[in-house]
Amino acid sequence: MNIRPIINSTVNKVANSKFLEKLIPERAGDMAATVAIISTTTKDLVNCIYYTKQSLENEKIPEKNRKFVAGLDLANGIMNVSTQLLLGNYVKDNAEKIYKFLFGKYIPKEPTLRKLASGGFSLLLVLAFTQVFLKRVVTPFCATPMAHYFKEFAEKREAKQKEKQSQNNQAQPLEPAESLKQNINVAA
Repeated sequence: MNIRPIINSTVNKVANSKFLEKLIPERAGDMAATVAIISTTTKDLVNCIYYTKQSLENEKIPEKNRKFVAGLDLANGIMNVSTQLLLGNYVKDNAEKIYKFLFGKYIPKEPTLRKLASGGFSLLLVLAFTQVFLKRVVTPFCATPMAHYFKEFAEKREAKQKEKQSQNNQAQPLEPAESLKQNINVAA
């Protein structure tokens, strides 16, 4: 059985589908910028989870500071992921306007070069904005105050759990022997 025609027809259907047109934009720079945003936010999300867990279990950090350090890691991760997704996509969507504003006189006349230059600028602008400005300037400024609230939340949660465990561990009073005899119907 020759499977090649089946594969070719399937690939052609997928390549000509409306889904693929929506998935891959007309400008290659937009796709590259989207991939850059997705990859950096995914990396930061995994790092957030890993560093927060590592900070809570790290015995080199004094016990009283572990929750704050873990809260700082968690706040950094939340800020990095959220700002890169939201503001990175905003910059990506407006990169062509910024490109035309900055380089209006120097934009190449040939359409292929114009798309390539605009796409490259879009990618560089998104990476510079998300990886330099947001990650190195905005996030540390906002994450440190947030870490204090995460530390307080963790301490309150831990106190509630300890209180619940202590209530569960208290001894239950024993029933009198007469009430047990009535429940069992012991024939005397």
